[in-house]
Amino acid sequence: MPIVINREEKIKEICTKAFDEFIKNGIENFSLNQFILNNQISKGQFYHYFKTKEDLIFEVMSQKTVEMIERVELLLNDSNSLINKLFSVFAIYIDDSEEISHLRKLMFDTFDLYMHTSNPKVKEFDQELYTWIDEKLVSLFVEANQQKPLSDGIFQIVKSISATADGMYIRSLLVSEYDLKSELMNYLCEIEKLIDGAL
Repeated sequence: MPIVINREEKIKEICTKAFDEFIKNGIENFSLNQFILNNQISKGQFYHYFKTKEDLIFEVMSQKTVEMIERVELLLNDSNSLINKLFSVFAIYIDDSEEISHLRKLMFDTFDLYMHTSNPKVKEFDQELYTWIDEKLVSLFVEANQQKPLSDGIFQIVKSISATADGMYIRSLLVSEYDLKSELMNYLCEIEKLIDGAL
C-alpha cells in the first residue's frame, strides 16, 4: 500500500530544513542540488512542491512571516501600553532574540530578490502584509483614542509609520553604525507623544 504524504506537511518540513540552511550558510551560498542531496529528496519530489529555488525561498519567508504575525498578536495581547504595542508590531526590527534575529537576517538576504520580483504571488503577499500592518496600527491608535475615529491628519501619520520603519531598516543595511533598534524605538516614542497630544 502506498504511503500517503500530506502535501502541506511536506512543504512545511522542506521549508523548515531550508530555513535552517539559509541561516547557517546564507541565501547566496545555498545550493539547491546540495540541499536536495543532503535531505534525501529526489529532484522530482522537490519540483513537485516548488517550481524554482525562488519559490522555496518565498515559501520559507511566507511561513516565517505568518509565524511572526502570530507572535506579534500574542505580544499585543500581553501589552498594556500603546508604546509597548507599537514595539510589538515592529518586533522584527527591535527584538534581539535569536529567532527574530534569524528572520531579520533572512529578510536582509532576500531583500534584493523581493525588490526585483515579477511574481504576482509575492506582490500579493507583500500587499496583504502591509495592509495588515497599517490596519493594526490604525486600530491601536483608535483604541488609544477610546474608540473614536482618528482625524485625517492623525490617520495619515499613523499610516506612514510602517514606511518610516522600513526606511530606517534600509538605512541600517547601508550604514553600519546606524542603530536601527534605538532609532526606531525613539521614533515610535516621539510618534506616541505627538499623537497622544493631538488626541
